[in-house]
Amino acid sequence: MTISKIGNFFFKVRSYTPIPIILIIFYFAHPTWYSNYIGSVFIVLGECIRMWAVGYAGGTTRATTLGAAKDLVTTGPYSYVRNPLYLGNFILSLGVCFIANVLWVIPILVIGYFIQYLPIISVEETYLLASCGSVYKFYYDHVPRLFPRLHPYPTRSSHDFSWIRALDSEKRTLTAIFSVIVLLYIRQYIPL
Repeated sequence: MTISKIGNFFFKVRSYTPIPIILIIFYFAHPTWYSNYIGSVFIVLGECIRMWAVGYAGGTTRATTLGAAKDLVTTGPYSYVRNPLYLGNFILSLGVCFIANVLWVIPILVIGYFIQYLPIISVEETYLLASCGSVYKFYYDHVPRLFPRLHPYPTRSSHDFSWIRALDSEKRTLTAIFSVIVLLYIRQYIPL
């Protein structure tokens, strides 16, 4: 199987791949007030990054095919990192591990994250290079993939931020986060 096929597969199923990790976390969860506090900080940070990103990019980030993006967003969080949504996902996932106080899952999460997202990113980059050409190549050369830089990309696109677009796009993620947190709190009082 090629990286392209793997990336396309993971791109299509990326909403479902966290389920096994979440089930493991629920089973072994033993949250404390301290783990709740630390985890909540990570979850809020991760979701803020996601909201900031989808406030610019909108619902095309929910697509299951690569052709959904019509033009290159290089403003907002995209002026600091090429994949702010994936960065936000990673930070959110760490937050769930911390809230549940199942820290031994973090290395599994990190490995799984890179196994899933690096092929996805590779496929997306190939697509964007083909569809946007030299504009994307320049952006690619100046903005890091996953670890943000401190100063923004100089040639930012004219996309604007919209809270309506952000909230509309994040409804599913916010529902999932809320559900996971509530279940973890319930799990705290109901031993298996």
